Amino acid sequence: MSLQLSPGLTSLDRLQSAIARMQSKHAFERLEGDSPEFPAGLAAVLVTEDPQRNLEVLDACVILPEALKPLGEQISRHVAGPDTAPALMQKFGIARAPAVIFLRDGEYVGSLNGIRDWNEYQAEVSRLLSGPAQPKPIGIPVRVAAAGGCA
Repeated sequence: MSLQLSPGLTSLDRLQSAIARMQSKHAFERLEGDSPEFPAGLAAVLVTEDPQRNLEVLDACVILPEALKPLGEQISRHVAGPDTAPALMQKFGIARAPAVIFLRDGEYVGSLNGIRDWNEYQAEVSRLLSGPAQPKPIGIPVRVAAAGGCA
């Protein structure tokens, strides 16, 4: 009897599964390209990176859909994978993923970085979405680690 060992899922495989689940169960649209267009109205964009660098990324893939549920179809939902996230992070001045960028009619409203206490998360989402558009933060350089390299 021979035992076949297969490699386990990588952190990027787990992220791809989480993004696919967000798309199929929670109507998230995966962003492609460097300059995505956003629909009129409210939009939330989850910015991700390789979960091996930050495990909170996988948590955010679960928490954000739940936090947006009470808004129903009032808000469009988007997710940027590690391939498109660096350009958005630079454009909106996001220092690290996971982060959620909120837009109204394509205009920056604010962002949330990292994972927070559930009540604080919901209160902050409400505050941002009911407030006025904000000046877009100054873009910051974002460095992406080469595959297999150190950041």
